[in-house]
Amino acid sequence: MNILAMLIQFLGGLGLFFYAINTLSDSLQKLAANKIRNILFTLTKKTWLATLFGIVMTLALQSSATSTVMVVEFVDAGFMSLSQGLNVSLGASLGTYIVIKLISLPIFGIAQGLIFCGFILYFILKRNKFKTIGQCLISFGLMFVGMTFMSNAFAPLKDMPEIYDLLHQFGSIPILGIVAGCVLTALMQSSSIFLAIMISLSVHGLLSLESIIALVMGAHIGGTLTTLISSLGAEKIDAKRVAIANTLIRIVTTILMLPFFSEFAQVVKFFSNDLPGQVANAYLFSTILMAILFLPINKFIAMALIKFIKAKAEPDAALKLKYIDSGSLNVPAVALNQAFREVRWMGQEILELMFEIIPRLLLSRNSDWIKVIEDTENKIDWHYIELSKFIANLLNQELSQEQIIQAQNIQLIAKEWEQIADRHIMLARKISKINTSNIPFTEEDIDSLYDLYTVTSNIFLKLLRGFEQRDKTIIEEITTDRKEICSLHNDLKVKIISKNVNGLAENKNIILDLENSIFRIGEHIENIALLLSY
Repeated sequence: MNILAMLIQFLGGLGLFFYAINTLSDSLQKLAANKIRNILFTLTKKTWLATLFGIVMTLALQSSATSTVMVVEFVDAGFMSLSQGLNVSLGASLGTYIVIKLISLPIFGIAQGLIFCGFILYFILKRNKFKTIGQCLISFGLMFVGMTFMSNAFAPLKDMPEIYDLLHQFGSIPILGIVAGCVLTALMQSSSIFLAIMISLSVHGLLSLESIIALVMGAHIGGTLTTLISSLGAEKIDAKRVAIANTLIRIVTTILMLPFFSEFAQVVKFFSNDLPGQVANAYLFSTILMAILFLPINKFIAMALIKFIKAKAEPDAALKLKYIDSGSLNVPAVALNQAFREVRWMGQEILELMFEIIPRLLLSRNSDWIKVIEDTENKIDWHYIELSKFIANLLNQELSQEQIIQAQNIQLIAKEWEQIADRHIMLARKISKINTSNIPFTEEDIDSLYDLYTVTSNIFLKLLRGFEQRDKTIIEEITTDRKEICSLHNDLKVKIISKNVNGLAENKNIILDLENSIFRIGEHIENIALLLSY
């Protein structure tokens, strides 16, 4: 086989493996990402449970990088502490080992069977869930096909002494192997792919055990560099902390292992005689060592990170998304969680800067409060537009049907918030007209509007309290409360229309407009409650 043919076969195998592992990760995210979020609270209470969660999460998503992104989001959302996040990250490394161990096994025949089973599920059955499972099986099988292509491409290299000597230099000079493993893994942006290439080389004896260990140690560090570099420009401080901790933990582990390089090689050799198995075991034992060294002190590491890596103070006036990071679009479960938190924050802003301001404006007749409401309305409009762009980009990703519905509902909720904000601007301007005009309004008029608005405000508060729970009983309560609003609305309307106001029709019209705006706000609240039930 000439060099060109060998290169084409290797690149073809690499491309197939890369495609398969990414497709597998995307498919598993559709099946598992939301479930992972739901079981999170149970599995991160203790250190060993958090580590187990990291293993399960990486196995479920087939990507330690995706797992790290989710960890950052969970920490930022307050679902877990920084030390728990570091425990999960260490578990993610152990999850990667299981993937590497599987691809080191000679199961090409089984892989072909998996592809056929996946074909049946994907092309013959109609349900989306079965199609996704079929896609997983096809991708898993294609990983081994890609591995076989790469392994066959490397076969002629065993007859080239110069290549053999070069690769063995990585073991003779461990620092060289560590640097090479680090750089190559960072360039490929995947430790799994680099380790797959190592396994393909080791099948033909092109790597010595010492070379394998040095390259694996480098792969540990290189696998964190992409996340580290991307986090430096990120706004989320927890992304920086987790990324820096992951890289430093691996560098320190590597430094501590160097004096015991030969002893470590003997341990790896004791558990496996074949070189492909030694690649997987070298990765496993180095990860176990990392866990033994750092799991007991992760709380202290987290405290140090919080102390030395602090968030920058930013002006409150700046318009920017609170929780959304466009980099999360590649992990839909994380992107959806960020969008949900953003839309919840919008509701909280409306409560604090609109619902709590209108009564002051109504009772004190101080028009200075209008500026607060106008600024809030502009802020809500801006967030609605930016959130809509984010959701539109998210819907262009590979999403499950459940995730599509969630994304669409979040956008609809944001639209309802925007309309509630618009209603408040109308309310504020009408109230200002009352305050600045000579049109006579009685205390009874103001009190009636205040009562109607108070009932509506209480329903809104109940909606926000139940926002996270998505409890269907909340909808029933809000529906019942809406009946009270309808009753007050009708009574007030009849009272206004039948009231003798000395022929001043403008008085009636303003009060009716105010009353109608409050009533419409109640409709938007009910719409949001219904969206949360889906």
